Amino acid sequence: MSILIISENSINKILADMLADRKIEILLENKLTEDLSGLILLTNKLNDKNEKIIHEIFKKNIPILGIKNGFEGLNIFFGGKKSQNIKKVDLSPQLFLSPGSKLSHIIGGSGWVKSDLDPTSNIFQKELSETFFASIISEEGEIIGFEKPGEHWVFGINFDPTDSNLPKGFDNLMTVFLDKCLESNT
Repeated sequence: MSILIISENSINKILADMLADRKIEILLENKLTEDLSGLILLTNKLNDKNEKIIHEIFKKNIPILGIKNGFEGLNIFFGGKKSQNIKKVDLSPQLFLSPGSKLSHIIGGSGWVKSDLDPTSNIFQKELSETFFASIISEEGEIIGFEKPGEHWVFGINFDPTDSNLPKGFDNLMTVFLDKCLESNT
């Protein structure tokens, strides 16, 4: 099993170790392989080659996860708008997890959750692609997580899923994403 990572920088050690522990090959070259099981997008700067690869991966129903800058990159790729917000929204002490969403199911609850997540960019509903719906939202209406409804496992999260200070259940996101990648390979 292999996962393609599109990034402009090196991936963090915790993520690399998590993939290595599960014996997942990390592909950093922008190409499709037969055993490709997932895509992790870590950048909002996509070139034509990146976009073609994302399109092919999406057509094959391979799981996709946009993290931090990749959250914005994924939104823009699917027709959303780049955030126009210059002012950084203050840290939100509470987040709302949408009932019935895949993300709330993975995390293990819905409704209001205490948090001190520090999002990398500000995306609000007006900037979100029509392909997605907001499944984690701050008190100020800032989108922290979005997903594609239906069969496709395509998510964007505006935080680091390997952060040790995440609220309870948020650490399940990477585990479930990798499990779905494994399923897509069989």
